Formats: sequence, structure tokens, C-alpha cells
Amino acid sequence: MPVSVLFCEGGPNSPDIRVLSKLLSGHCQIRDSGGKYGMGERIKAWREVREKGNNRDICCGILDGDFSAEWKNPANEPRRWESDDKKIHFGWRWERKEIENYLIDPVVVEKALGKRSPQIDTYTQTLKVARDSIAIYQAARTALGTHRRRFNPLYSAFGKECGREKHPFPAALDEESCINGIRENIRKYGETQIINEKNVLHSFESFKSECLEGGQRFNNFLQAFSGKDLLWAMNDWLAANEFTGALAFREKVVSGVQQSTEDISTWLPE
Repeated sequence: MPVSVLFCEGGPNSPDIRVLSKLLSGHCQIRDSGGKYGMGERIKAWREVREKGNNRDICCGILDGDFSAEWKNPANEPRRWESDDKKIHFGWRWERKEIENYLIDPVVVEKALGKRSPQIDTYTQTLKVARDSIAIYQAARTALGTHRRRFNPLYSAFGKECGREKHPFPAALDEESCINGIRENIRKYGETQIINEKNVLHSFESFKSECLEGGQRFNNFLQAFSGKDLLWAMNDWLAANEFTGALAFREKVVSGVQQSTEDISTWLPE
């Protein structure tokens, strides 16, 4: 039976809900759930209420891919989101880290912006420069993200808050700065949780080989790296090329997706 209601991350005007509403128009109702934490409980509560009323509407959810401990090469399809005991199917996870990974893909940029698109070869090269600049930082974020304990978020990002969304993005992206960022986040987390700094730093060393040139995450950076970080790493270039900056560029792409007369499901697999 097809899904009737699909919960997604973000607020009522987030890129997630706007893109999914376009993608799944006429197929199901898209509802924002705010953050990812607690979405599973909302889905369970929705299902229980409908079951009591003999309502057969099916409710599921879709989560960001996030930083996974074990890398799996893209299969061009969403991954199942289940309870730990595998007894409840909540919905799916994107293969991509987050919605921005889709929005900054050169294929989507070119189709969404049309004649307003930057020269795509130059844009693709700029995207690769951004990838190179944040590679070590992505290893640090992956190490922090994979050591988060349930319901007690260990923040994977650090640095100055950027833009109206206050996305944390560090001024320095070198290895020493990333190690200092890991230690500071662990210090803050350790005030309420037990966590071993050596374990996280060991993971950082392991993830570096995957995130640096030649590694599987590096090779699949448009799925594995944070799309928001890639956007902010391109901020100066975007500002200098008539897009004002990272968030303004994202908004133009989202608007282009919404206004397209094409079937956007054909633009990229998944």
C-alpha cells in the first residue's frame, strides 16, 4: 500500500519539504517534523491513532543519511530506516548526507537554474576545490557523529556560526584545528556523558584515509560529505559570481526545482 503521509526533517519552509513536495506531488502528503530526534516516536503515535480509528493511511518518514560508521558505496536507492530490533519499519534514509548534497550536484544545478546556471565545468571544478578543502574536517565530523550516544547529541560540527541558519563552519580546516575541535566538542559532551577522547581521535585517524584523496568517501563526496559544508566552502566563489553567497545560491536552486516543468525524479537516481 502506498505511503499517505511522509515526515521529513526541517521546518515548514525547509529545502527538504519543498523539494520532497515537488518530487512527490500527488503521491502523498509531506509533513515537517522539525529535527530528526523523535521522528520515530511521532510516526508510531500517528500510526496508533489511525489504527484505533480504522484509518488505513500509511505514515512513514525520511531521514538524512548522516555520517555513517561503515561506508557503503551508493546503490542509487534509499536505505531502510528500521528500529534497532528490525521489528518496525519507520521509512527510509537518503543515501546522501543531507538535502544540500542533492541541491549542489552539478546535474541539479544546471537543470534547476537553466540559463542562470554558472558555467558547469567551472562550477564542478570549484566544487572539487571545496571538497579538497573540507576533507579532513569531514573525517573529524564523521568521528564525532559516529560516537554520539542515543538521545544525547554529540555535535559533529564546530566553528563560527554562519548565515541566518547559524550553520557551524570553522575558519581553519587543517588537521590540528580539527583535532582541537574534536577535543572541545568532547569536553562539552563529557560534562553530561561519558566518552573516551582516545576512541574518537582513533576513529578520526581511521576516517581520514576514507575522506582524503583516494578514499571511498572522498570519491563519493557528493553523498558522503556534508552538503552544507561544501556550500559554505564555496561561499566566497558564489558571492563573486553573482549568487550573493551560499544560502542565496541554495535558494535559487530550490526555487528552480519547484518551478521546473520537468519530472525532477528523472534528474538523478534515487
